[in-house]
Amino acid sequence: MRGVMRYANLQRRWIIHEEFRHVYSLPLPDWPECDGVVTAGVGDSAILDYVASKAKNFIRCSGSADPAMSPVVCLDDYAVGRLAAQHLIDCQLANFGFYGLEKRSALSLNRFHGFRDALAEKGFQCQEAGVGWTTSIEYLGNRSPQSLVDWLAQLPKPVGIMAVDDMAAHDLAAVCHRFEITVPERVAIIGVNNDDLLCESAWPPLSSVNCDYSRVGYIAASMLDRLMQKAKLEPNERHVRLEPLGIVRRQSTDILAVDSPDLAAALRYIREHACDPCTVGDVLRHVPVGRRWLERQFVRILGRNPHDEIMRVRIETAKRLLLQPELTMQDIATRCGFAVQQNLGRAFLNVTGATPGAYRRDARRGSSAEQ
Repeated sequence: MRGVMRYANLQRRWIIHEEFRHVYSLPLPDWPECDGVVTAGVGDSAILDYVASKAKNFIRCSGSADPAMSPVVCLDDYAVGRLAAQHLIDCQLANFGFYGLEKRSALSLNRFHGFRDALAEKGFQCQEAGVGWTTSIEYLGNRSPQSLVDWLAQLPKPVGIMAVDDMAAHDLAAVCHRFEITVPERVAIIGVNNDDLLCESAWPPLSSVNCDYSRVGYIAASMLDRLMQKAKLEPNERHVRLEPLGIVRRQSTDILAVDSPDLAAALRYIREHACDPCTVGDVLRHVPVGRRWLERQFVRILGRNPHDEIMRVRIETAKRLLLQPELTMQDIATRCGFAVQQNLGRAFLNVTGATPGAYRRDARRGSSAEQ
């Protein structure tokens, strides 16, 4: 809704009828005839059909929606799973789990498949929980499904777990706290949506994939505007999937599971200072080891040298910042430790094979290819 209103306020010519309440059954007595509808979530098919019958144009914001029936704008849930997997891999974990597939919705399945596939490409496996959700009564009664407790107990430690969303991650952290399973030392947890209330009220605070669903609303509203002006959408424009913005790292994944404290300290220093910018010399001044030892360890564990790791962190930061349209290229270059944007452009092209401008344009359009 925020995204829709941000677009609508630019137009200054839309009259908005909003419906925030849960709609459980038909009929909806006062639903107005309208020029267009943007609807979020799955919802009851009969209710969606009824609402669509009242609108000249209809856009769905759900990953389970069929673009053959109506245009769709949604988050790329497969990419969400891949991003979470890469984050846990970067923590140097070797054991992984996924929690939140019981309902087996398209959303949860796509996130699981992205998570599993990204791990498999690096030679890792994922154990899916296959257990029920913690109910409200169980949560308030300080209880947890025994199957979830048993699953956590049998996982090899340390383990990184992706929860299907922040609510599931919040419940998982509560179970770990209740049974004295330390987070992140034994179980690292990452959720999805970056709901600050859920993430910050958990203990420890939860890392999460930042999705920013307001982008979905904004692009859906812009698409609706085109339809109301009688524009024809091309087939590849009828299904827009938006990449997640990045990882918001909090204490629940603040771990580097490597066997050397000095190597862990070097990795942590790079993660925190790569965009200052820093050099390999800065790392060596912070961590009292020899350059040759450090380079050997980086290649052995990460498959890249310290300089490449510094550049990787800077480029990953640039990718996240490029998804924020209010930032100029020079702003992004400066925040990533490059003196001028041309240096950012060369480094970005070397690492990704694309220019920053092309990456930004592709991200704004979203991915329309079927997974």
